[in-house]
Amino acid sequence: MAGWKTKTVNEVVSKIRAGKFVLPVIQRRLVWREDAMTKLFDTLLKEHSFGAIIVLKEEAGRLPLFEAREFTDDGEPRKSHPQTNLLEDEQFFVIDGQQRLQTFYIGLCGSFVGKQLYFDLYSDFQRAEFDFKFALPARRRASVNRERAERPIAEAEIQTVGECLWYPVGDLYEKLSLLGGNVRKIVDEIIREENVDADNKREHIRENIARFNRNIFDLENIGISEVNIDSTTDPIENRQRMVELFRRLNSEGTRLNALDLVASRLKGFDNRMEDFLDRIVRENVDIRLTQDEAIKLIMTLQDKPLASVSDLDIDGEKFAGFALDNADKIRATLANVRDFLRRTRDYGWFALSSARSPVPLYLLAYRFHHDESRRDFGQMRRWLRLSLLNGIFRRGCGWTPSERGLKLLHDVLKNSRGKNFPTEELFDVCKKNLHAFRTDITAANLDDLSRDYVFYLMYDAADFSSPVHIQPRSRLTPSLCKRCGISEAMIDSVANLHLLNRDDSVDKGERRLRDWIARTDQSYLTRHLIPADENLWKPGNFKKFLAARAQMIADKICDSMRLGDD
Repeated sequence: MAGWKTKTVNEVVSKIRAGKFVLPVIQRRLVWREDAMTKLFDTLLKEHSFGAIIVLKEEAGRLPLFEAREFTDDGEPRKSHPQTNLLEDEQFFVIDGQQRLQTFYIGLCGSFVGKQLYFDLYSDFQRAEFDFKFALPARRRASVNRERAERPIAEAEIQTVGECLWYPVGDLYEKLSLLGGNVRKIVDEIIREENVDADNKREHIRENIARFNRNIFDLENIGISEVNIDSTTDPIENRQRMVELFRRLNSEGTRLNALDLVASRLKGFDNRMEDFLDRIVRENVDIRLTQDEAIKLIMTLQDKPLASVSDLDIDGEKFAGFALDNADKIRATLANVRDFLRRTRDYGWFALSSARSPVPLYLLAYRFHHDESRRDFGQMRRWLRLSLLNGIFRRGCGWTPSERGLKLLHDVLKNSRGKNFPTEELFDVCKKNLHAFRTDITAANLDDLSRDYVFYLMYDAADFSSPVHIQPRSRLTPSLCKRCGISEAMIDSVANLHLLNRDDSVDKGERRLRDWIARTDQSYLTRHLIPADENLWKPGNFKKFLAARAQMIADKICDSMRLGDD
């Protein structure tokens, strides 16, 4: 049952400061960015509606349903605290409206990534356009609002001000609090501090501060719905009811994705899940593991790679129990995955970019988790590298990698537990379900492979900038191409591309290959797999150059997949 109350922004912020309003463990972190926060303050001063706040009211003398964490005053996440003692006073757990309340608290009492919120006291109050921004203190001044400066003014209006007078919102809030809303005194103080002498500027300062004071301290702008629970009902059932309410409320506004909802539901079954997931993410940030991916990985370890929110209605408690009972083993599993990637020299592939698919990490983790004693490094490396070369974890390959692809590959690993790593069986699944899959890497099929991963293997994971033509297009004239049978595809093939940093790329420009090589040392040929035969550097021998370099690339890739453990 719910009851409605209205509060001023100041009353709610004061309750946040006092720890009366807290965030339940099922809540996600702050996701709003600066633009959304500043728009909320503009909406507040416009006196527009911005939705209700839903809270779970916990009475004094009871053990609350959820662990709680304080609101952040600097944008950094706070850790939830175990609730082992009975509440000494009533407490309100925010189920919906966290982003809005966090914004008010940060704007009035704190900072966001080191920046404070500022209010332009010359905002055009006549048109209800109130300008806010986050900035470092040293960078708040000396700006002009050109649109406002050029705005035509009606005869009865006060002349707008093109300049900006950015004033710290936190300072304004504290002064109004201490002086009991004495707007006149604060206005006079600011006018004196800023040496404001123009009447229109003084009027803007006065009206904007009055508007700020009214909407923060006087008007009850925030509607709060207090939800009560039946204390005689089983706590787990009550927690899941709150999670379901949380899910329904968050189907609008800043929506949660499916795995956000899974995380909330898991934390509803056991409060310790938040600490566990945070620790997993923190320990594996180097391989770009997020909370979503940690949950998906744990689902895969339990042979439920495609589990959904609805599945947790049935066995969510079991899922959370598995994760917590096997917490140390899961952490060790991920450590083994990282060690494997380092030893196979694929660590950089995942560490250098957040755009890599996490699906191979799930599958490697499954193998290490369920077959600790069987570490077929050579076969696992061959599977991983050929899979990445064939792009089986990328969209457009013939299946959705995180759905059908994950399920089919997981099924093979599941049926091979306790046996040698099923390299060929995994390849067979790919051959049957994908547009193309090759296990033989030759000079002729390099351009059918994942170009990014080909470069990764060519350069031993070194992080160069961008691909540049070795033999410049301008040197391969239309007449030469026609005479020698050189196609556009040949010019843009992997065999005619190498990776250079920005400076070298500019320096090379359209130079002839021979001239460019003359400016480098011998290591250039080795590093970029350039044939040493100078006759091949001539534009007229371009096709022979391509064939020779393609063979060098194919040889290096094949050598990188030789069996055995480095």
